[in-house]
Amino acid sequence: MLAVVTGASRGLGRLCARGLAAHGADLLLIARDEAALAEVAGEIRAECPGRQVATLGCDLDDAEAPRRVFEAAEQHGLVDVLVNNAAVQGPIGPVWEVPWREFEATLRFDLLVPVALGRAVLPGMKGRGRGWIINISGGGATSPRPMFSAYAAAKTALARFTETLAIETAGYGIRVNAVAPGAFASGMTKAVRAAAENAGAAEAVTAQKLLDGDDTVNAQKAARLVVYLTLGEGRDVSGKLISAVWDRWDCLHRHPEVIGHKDVFTLRRILPEERNLSLDE
Repeated sequence: MLAVVTGASRGLGRLCARGLAAHGADLLLIARDEAALAEVAGEIRAECPGRQVATLGCDLDDAEAPRRVFEAAEQHGLVDVLVNNAAVQGPIGPVWEVPWREFEATLRFDLLVPVALGRAVLPGMKGRGRGWIINISGGGATSPRPMFSAYAAAKTALARFTETLAIETAGYGIRVNAVAPGAFASGMTKAVRAAAENAGAAEAVTAQKLLDGDDTVNAQKAARLVVYLTLGEGRDVSGKLISAVWDRWDCLHRHPEVIGHKDVFTLRRILPEERNLSLDE
């Protein structure tokens, strides 16, 4: 069982890698920082003797990155699990003021890179009749997030892509889900603090609190959810956007009526009557 984890040199990616290895997966870890990757790989080898842990220092923004990831994975076996964790916060501020190139770059990295990596590994998964793809969603995917329009738009699109891909690949034994990890201390949180004036008071206060306490509780929950959806009892759940913090995800496998419902844990439009509102004159 080979799992590919992007953004694996720190934070949530590192926690996902450790969790997957502890549950029997060999790993291909991907990030820009090769030294940090080597440190994480050594940590996992010490914790999980016998696990194969390979690393690839790679800028996923490079057009050749999907090919490089696929070729690196081929050296260690076919990919069973892909965790698209790497992301950037992007520009912070009113959409009409932020640099357009940064806006475009955020959409590309947070949406198109995960899509491209999925396209690279899907043929192998289809051929074997199994596979799991986890796309890490984020703040703004289910409700507006002012001052973070590029990040929110990309993560919303990634959630809908997840739903669509899950339907397209269901007949091939492939499961695709999005995980909303909640807020935790990370490089992205530091970016929010650094741009506090543009981010808004509430965002800045939350970021400072998380960083002051080095709070990674939500990241730990999200890593456990990733394991649950790939190597755990939730391995047959597909097409869902699940909150690691707010949803009772650990019992989903015992509720097929919930798993099978097309509107539960998904992005949907709400009609007035669903909120006891009326448009009648």
